[in-house]
Amino acid sequence: MDTNKENVLANIPNTFVITYYADKHGKFITRRGRKDEGCKFWFSKNGKPCFVYFDLDANGYRCATQIFTLKGNI
Repeated sequence: MDTNKENVLANIPNTFVITYYADKHGKFITRRGRKDEGCKFWFSKNGKPCFVYFDLDANGYRCATQIFTLKGNI
């Protein structure tokens, strides 16, 4: 995975389907998302990728951690 945060964000499509493990739910979840000015990408202290995105299903921002997949253009 590219470790340059700006490169990672630039390569994320504007709309996407994201799947990641949600500790809160104890399972993998899939959501429709959008990248906008409120989105962020970074690596945690443990080196895990973290991505804040706008969740189109819940109409609010969410943070995906752990391993996640993105599929563009929903």
